[in-house]
Amino acid sequence: MLIALTLGLGTGAVFALVAKLVDPSRVGTVTGLVGAAGGLGGYFPPLLMGVVYQATGAYTLGFVLLAVVALIVALYTTRAFRDVT
Repeated sequence: MLIALTLGLGTGAVFALVAKLVDPSRVGTVTGLVGAAGGLGGYFPPLLMGVVYQATGAYTLGFVLLAVVALIVALYTTRAFRDVT
């Protein structure tokens, strides 16, 4: 339940941020793109982890790749929204 609660709060925060940062005429489009990105984020990582496990017998490389992607996204987000308050 705690995981579901925190994931729900995180999702709500993302969509609240979209409504705050985006022009009102584009909120629907951006919300759709954010939802699609979240859907892809829930689809591809398990496939990647499965492929990595089959190829190497361990999940280490898959976790490293996911961490690198998360770091890249965090850096991009920090730079892209630096001036937005």
